[in-house]
Amino acid sequence: TDSLTFILIFDEPLDSLAGASICNYSVDGGLTLQSAVSTPPLFNQVQLKLSSPMMLNSIYTITAANITDCKSNRIGVYNTARTGLPSDPAPGEWIINEILFNPRSNANDFVELFNNSNKILDASKLFIASRNSSGSMQSVKVLSQVPFYIFPGDHIVVTEDADNLALQYLVKNPGQVLVISSPPSFPDDEGAVISLNFQGAVTDEVMYKDDWHFKLLVNTEGVSLERIDPSGYSQDPANWHSAASTAGYGTPTY
Repeated sequence: TDSLTFILIFDEPLDSLAGASICNYSVDGGLTLQSAVSTPPLFNQVQLKLSSPMMLNSIYTITAANITDCKSNRIGVYNTARTGLPSDPAPGEWIINEILFNPRSNANDFVELFNNSNKILDASKLFIASRNSSGSMQSVKVLSQVPFYIFPGDHIVVTEDADNLALQYLVKNPGQVLVISSPPSFPDDEGAVISLNFQGAVTDEVMYKDDWHFKLLVNTEGVSLERIDPSGYSQDPANWHSAASTAGYGTPTY
């Protein structure tokens, strides 16, 4: 919530005494904890206060050990989480990396975005949009309703149906799929995909066309366009290529 405060969210209520025991937590990067408070009424959240602030663009790992639930079950091996101070991306730092705009008849569009920076980003402060036939921006949608951190080098996919996406393609990192209800529409022949930061500034835009696909492809339905060079020009057709058949015609989340 700020440079001195974490909130850990667990998937079930904790024993309130175990949750409030500061010795059950540790943070790397030379940080020390000052307090731990279990949060009512569900006691599935713990607020941790640091004795010194986090540094911007630094990633920290929090470890929770010996935490128990109300039936004295101890936390297992999935007891770490990464965190840090998020910041707003500038143009070129949060980019469009893969677009499926012509899905199969039983599937949905998806857009993959890539954190091309050393910053931690927060999906609840990032947006995706399209343009209408007159070129005006439309259908601006936030990527997440709750804070969701995107670390340097992460690939994040936005789509309407995560389960259907996994039926259509190999999704190596399902935790990096964000579901948007009624996402922007991306026409099959040509259209625009726009990413925006919290200030409403465009961080990347791709005015794609169906003829950017590999010329020898007979049918492009269900085939995504993949960016070749993250730092290359977004609007250069030579910087985009059809996803390979050996990869299932799409590589969402990687």
